[in-house]
This record gives sequence, structure tokens and C-alpha cells, in this order.
Amino acid sequence: MKQSLLIASVLGGGVALGAIGVAGIQALSHKSAPAQVTASQPVAVVAQASAAAATQAAAPAAVTASKPVAAATAPVAAAKPAAPKHASFARVLGSTPITEEVQSTKTECHQVQVERQAPVQDQHRVTGTLLGSVVGGLLGNQVGGGNGKKLATVAGALAGGYAGNQAQDQMQKRDTYTDTENRCMEVPVTTQKVVGYQVRYSLDGKTGTVRMAHKPGKRIPARNGELLLPGSAN
Repeated sequence: MKQSLLIASVLGGGVALGAIGVAGIQALSHKSAPAQVTASQPVAVVAQASAAAATQAAAPAAVTASKPVAAATAPVAAAKPAAPKHASFARVLGSTPITEEVQSTKTECHQVQVERQAPVQDQHRVTGTLLGSVVGGLLGNQVGGGNGKKLATVAGALAGGYAGNQAQDQMQKRDTYTDTENRCMEVPVTTQKVVGYQVRYSLDGKTGTVRMAHKPGKRIPARNGELLLPGSAN
């Protein structure tokens, strides 16, 4: 029983001491709170003023530092490439004639030998007729006698005259000579006509081909990388 009372008194004393301690701490906290508030306000004002001054001092530096950056980031205009240089002449490497077939005719003449009849002196063949009549009459006169002989002579003369005429005609026809005559005729001809030239050239380090109406020399005029051909619009 005594022990219980002792424990209860100890516990009661401890609780009392605890209550006194809590009351003292609360009193101290109420006294120190206004001082803390008062002391913190000047510190905050000073901090705000320092921050504003630092901001104003840093603003010109920021502006000054930003200008070179802006200038550095400005786009740079690209330089125009130089115009290419072209040669004033193209060098001719070679040329080949362009031909086409043309059909035409031409006159060909050549000498030939011909046989001609000699000019006739006695066209009516009187000489042959007379000689034949004489020979025929003599032969007829040798046949028969009396009136028969006369008839035979006349018949022989007529037959001889005809025979002499024909004999002279044959002799005149065989009287020929050889002569030379010029004879001509039209013959077809196929010829090759040059209608142009296929030209190989070198210009500005490049080779090409072009058709030209006439055979070029060693070079062809050029401008801006193109040939100046006769009749062109360049």
C-alpha cells in the first residue's frame, strides 16, 4: 500500500514538473516572436533592394552582350558564281561529205565506119544500054537469014540494051567507099552529188557533230558555247 502511494506521488510530481516546463516554453515563445518578425523585415527589404540593383546593373550588360550574338546570327548573302568563259572558236576535228544519187542523162557520141555508094555519073545508064544494044544486035544478026535475020538483029539489040542497062546498074551499086560517121545517143547516168558535210568539232572541252552546207576550215566561230553557223539566229 505504501509502495503504491509512493509510485503515485512520484508520477504526480513528474506530471506537475512536465506541466510547468511546457508552460515556461510557451511563455518564452510568445515573447521572442515579435522580435523575430521585427528582425526579419529589414533583412527582406535589404535583400529586395540588392536584388533590384543587381538586376539594373546586369540589364545593360545583357543588352550589350546580346548585340554581337544577333549580329553573328544575321544571314550572310551568298556570293554569285562567276560566269563561265566560252571559247570564241570551235576547233574542227574532221569532216565527211554527205552524198546522194542523182539520175540524169548525157549525150554520148562515137565514130563509126559506114559504107557509102560512090556518086553516079550516068544515072540513066545510057552507056550500058547502048553497049548492050550493039552487042545484042550483032549476036542477033548472026541468027537466020533474010527478014528473019533482021528481026533477030532488032530483037538482039533490044535484049542487049536491056541487059546492058541492068549490068551498068549492078556495077554502079557495087561502086562504094568506106566513110567515118559521128553518131550520138542519150544514155542514163547515175552520179553522186555532194549535198553537205558532217563536221566533228571540239568546243569548251566537249566534242560534237553538226551538218554544214559547205566544207569548213580549221575552226568555226562560236558564242556563249554555241556555234555561229551561216543562216543561224545567234
